[in-house]
Amino acid sequence: MDTPRWAQLLNSAFPTLSREGFEIVEQPSDQYNCIAYAAGDLGKWWDYNSIHYWPAHAARSSSIESLVELFAGLGFERCDDGSAEDGIQKIALYEQQGLWTHVAVQQPNGRRRSKMGRGPVIEHHSPDSLSNGAYGEVHRIMRRRKRPKTASRRQSQAVIWSKI
Repeated sequence: MDTPRWAQLLNSAFPTLSREGFEIVEQPSDQYNCIAYAAGDLGKWWDYNSIHYWPAHAARSSSIESLVELFAGLGFERCDDGSAEDGIQKIALYEQQGLWTHVAVQQPNGRRRSKMGRGPVIEHHSPDSLSNGAYGEVHRIMRRRKRPKTASRRQSQAVIWSKI
């Protein structure tokens, strides 16, 4: 992994992230994106366009409401508090001008993990670490009860938090 190159790209695209710092925790991959990562599916790229996977329960659209609908269909509900809670998985949905851009996953330690496009997975301080940058702003925090761990990381998993 070309860590210095990715670190430089991320620092320039996300000023707050650059100030707060972050850690690259997984190598770059074009097998999955942030939506798939948040859904626990490391085997496919999730996107509304017709060549990628998109769950049937959500409208195929770039609107932020389509992404809210997608995660609601996976058992997430609106949450006004982004702080860590035992037994609860939280995600932050990002948008720019009404279009979804990114999803970050809260970890048990309260920090967030983000799959950066075709790049690496990073761990960062908070949802606001990526705000005011290339992904726009946090639109909504959502939550659901954590589900049991699954047998294989490559399977379509219920949640990604289980691997940590």
